[in-house]
Amino acid sequence: MKILLASLALAFASSANAAVITSTSDAALAGASIQTFDNVAEGYYASLSLPGVTVVGNGGPMHIDSENSAYGMGGRSLNNYFGSPSSFDLIFDAPVTAFGIYGGAVNSPWVYTAYDAAGGVLETYTTPGTCCDPMFYGFANNAGIARVNLSSDGDWVLFDNLYMATAVQADVPEPASLALFGAAFAGIASVRRKRTRG
Repeated sequence: MKILLASLALAFASSANAAVITSTSDAALAGASIQTFDNVAEGYYASLSLPGVTVVGNGGPMHIDSENSAYGMGGRSLNNYFGSPSSFDLIFDAPVTAFGIYGGAVNSPWVYTAYDAAGGVLETYTTPGTCCDPMFYGFANNAGIARVNLSSDGDWVLFDNLYMATAVQADVPEPASLALFGAAFAGIASVRRKRTRG
């Protein structure tokens, strides 16, 4: 019985991990909405409420401008002017199954951390810190990503083209989960048979 419970706990714990996304063509981003920041007025913001997401700067105001769009995707971009704020929180209106964002002008690594609705860490990824071409990173997790934190050691970076996707899912368990539940029920049945015989 202890082995059965440990197996089930492991199955649920491993399903919490998120997969790292490195391309806009990743299947998890199919049908994603894209926030370009082009409709946001240039200036400084403590937080931004955008369709599907609220962006919060931690440690200082965020900046929207188009001065350095060559490092981003063109138009306006979100940035931490001269390294402040040191991190951003992307708080989704409803949990998403996948997200990704372009970054540019990177000179040091950025740490991306995805959280579920209860505040548990789903995944953490540290980007390469190589200058200066645009990079694209994100996460996919069908259980739902409620918030993502993007942080650095004070590197001034531009973010643009935030992808947010929510997969339409039927309530069908994954094959691995079905196999574990089948094994669990077989184990319970076996234990009960032994008890009724003895």
